[in-house]
This record gives sequence, structure tokens and C-alpha cells, in this order.
Amino acid sequence: MVFLFDVIGYDKKNFINTVTLVKFHRFLIQIITLVSLLFGTSAFAVEVTNLYTGKILVNDKTQKTRVKAHRWAIEQVLSKVSGDKDILDNDVIKREVQHRSANYIKSFAFKTDEQGRTFLVDQFYQTKIDKLIKSVGGSIWGRRRPNTLIWLVVEEGVNRSIVELEQYPQLSEILSQSSDDRGLPVLLPLMDTIDKDAIYSSDVWARFEGTVSAASERYNADNYIMARMRFVDSNKEPEYQTGWLLQFQLMKNTKQLLSDEFSGEQFAVIRSMINRVGDYFASEYAIDSEQVGADNLELMLENVPNIVALTKAEKYLSSLPPVTDVQLMKVSKQQAQFYLNLSGEGLDVVRALALLPEFEKITDVEQKQPLKSLTIEQQLEILTREYLAQTQQAQQLNNSEGAENAVVEDVKKKSITLKYKWLGK
Repeated sequence: MVFLFDVIGYDKKNFINTVTLVKFHRFLIQIITLVSLLFGTSAFAVEVTNLYTGKILVNDKTQKTRVKAHRWAIEQVLSKVSGDKDILDNDVIKREVQHRSANYIKSFAFKTDEQGRTFLVDQFYQTKIDKLIKSVGGSIWGRRRPNTLIWLVVEEGVNRSIVELEQYPQLSEILSQSSDDRGLPVLLPLMDTIDKDAIYSSDVWARFEGTVSAASERYNADNYIMARMRFVDSNKEPEYQTGWLLQFQLMKNTKQLLSDEFSGEQFAVIRSMINRVGDYFASEYAIDSEQVGADNLELMLENVPNIVALTKAEKYLSSLPPVTDVQLMKVSKQQAQFYLNLSGEGLDVVRALALLPEFEKITDVEQKQPLKSLTIEQQLEILTREYLAQTQQAQQLNNSEGAENAVVEDVKKKSITLKYKWLGK
């Protein structure tokens, strides 16, 4: 699989990167105590907004180059959305990529960065990409993804340093681009005075998880990586091949989630680490294709005074990322009933609506404190709990003994009902 750095050659000596550490900064949401029904874990997560965007470095704008770049871009997107790079080995996927990539492209443009590099940026149709992945039995990994802080120490001669943007621009670029290819939100430490007082390269190298965990707290990341990289001579260490050896541990607080090591070219071992971490998270959080779309929603919207407000509300709902279709079911006494078809997770709708001032969630009567008086994190925590409780109730009803097939099927389709008040003008 070939992505950004393999499209054209580049001069390592002259290549300097000034991109930001995190490429997902446009729409980041901190989620507090997100309890997952599927996996029984809690996580802070960020919203990855570029899952359906492919970005490929090109050396010209000819048709031949565009065709190749479009194919690489859709491969990049399929890997990001599914969380599975091996999906590209599927014969159906191969045929679609080779012969029908253009059918999935919503728009494309050439963009030039501060370094004078030209990229072909493709925007793909979410519904078509999701449908293709589901058609081959692939999983869909939602936009909420664990945020990971990377503590990487590089040994060069007698010196060991923690990788950060200013001192290691090329390694930072590889980490950023590799994580972007997999749709993984990552951070590099700032290594400012606070970090330098809290942690040394020797702490990461020796894997002192208590010290590294404490130093990671300021970044509010879900997990962190302790990694060390050094050049190995097989004549001196025959158990390894000559090249760069990267050993890492994926941690949550002081608990190890994953460990592995890779040998080879410096940039290659970094990409291998990111791919390994991506595979791990995807196996934990990606949703099987049979489950995607099961959370189709009914939404009851009160305080809709006229057709203008109704039209605006429907337009807002249609624009939400997981919503593929909005059906107006009934209008009565300033109340509208919508049916939302989803290509993603129903919880994404709840969380997106929490950020729109035009919609106010109607909470249970026993809710003591108004949502408006709470922080956005507290609001999202409450809304998440309510949504997951409804999901559990729907699932229990779906699995109840003696249920008629027709009733079960109806439950699967309707799933959950949300109630909101329209506050728009």
C-alpha cells in the first residue's frame, strides 16, 4: 500500500516540516466517561473529521498522476474508515479501487502547502464508502477515536532525546502522516519547561510507567506510548537484523495494553508501530457491518411553530455526519416527528446536537440540574448515559423471550426515540 511519501521521492536532507502536531484540530471534542456498550470500557475521545478525505502528495497535475492519486486516496480512506488496512486485499475492493474510484469522489482539489508541495485532496461520499465496506463484511470505525500521546526516545550515538516537532521535524511528520493514514488522533509532547521538569529521556527508555503516566496527565490523552528507537548492528547483536530497532508499549495509566517491536528503515518502523496501534484500537472499537445502522433513530421535536422552522430543523438534521436520510413522519400541534437513517453510530447524533444551540435535549423529569448550567463535558456525559440506557432497553426488548418476529424487526428499525425542543429562529 502506497501513500503520501511513496507517491514521489523526497530529499531527506532538505525536507523540513512545519505542520501542526495534530491534524484533527478542526473539530475536537473531549468526552468524559464515555461508557461503551460494545466493549464495556470508558474512554476520552476526540472527533476525527477527515475520515472521508484522502490527501496524496503529487509531483504534477497530469491526468495520469490524478488517476493514480485518486486510487491511493480511496485506499487511504477505506483504511481509515474501516480501521483495517487489510481490507484493501479484498478482491471486490481491489476492483472498485482500480476501475470505479471516480464514482466515490464527491470533489477534489489541488492544494499547495508552505513548503511548496502539491497535494491532491479528495472528498469522498460517506454513504458510498460505508456501503462498499459493509458489502464486503468490513467494520465501520466511528469518528470518536482514542487520543494517544507518543513519547518516543531516539538514541543517536551517546545521546538520547525525546522526539518533538522542533528538534525532529522529519520524524514528527512521519508520525503525523502515518497516524493520519490510519485515522488515529495522536499528540507529541511539547517538551517545554513543564515537560523537562517532569520527565527525562531515561524515564521513557527505562519504561518507568509511573513517571511517564504522571507527565502525560496534562495532555488529557486516553493512552500514551513509551517507545525507544536505536540503530542495531547484527554483527554485534545477531538476534536483530541490521537497521533501526523500535520497541514500544501502548499504555493506559500504568496498565500495558500492547507491546511490540520492529526492525528496519527508520521511517518504516515508525509506520509499523502506528499501524500496529491502529489495528489494536480498530479491533477494540470498530463496529461489525451487521451492527452499523442498527441505531436508526426517531426524533421528536417540540416547539416547531411554522413551516420555516420545520424546514430549518430538517436541514440541520440532514447535515449531521452519521445521518444519511431524514424522513418527516408526522407534524401535529407544533411537534414534528422525524425518522433518521444512519450510516454510523446513533450516539454521534446526540453528541452533535449537543453542540447546536438550536436544539435543546428534553431530559427526564428526575434530572435535577438543567443541562444549560453544566459544562459541555458534563452535558455530554449525561446525554451519553441516557442514550446508552435507551439502547440497553431496546436491546433487552429485542432479545426478550416470546417476542413476535414482526415486533423484533420493528424494534431493530426504530431502536431509540430522542426528544428535543427547537430553539432556532
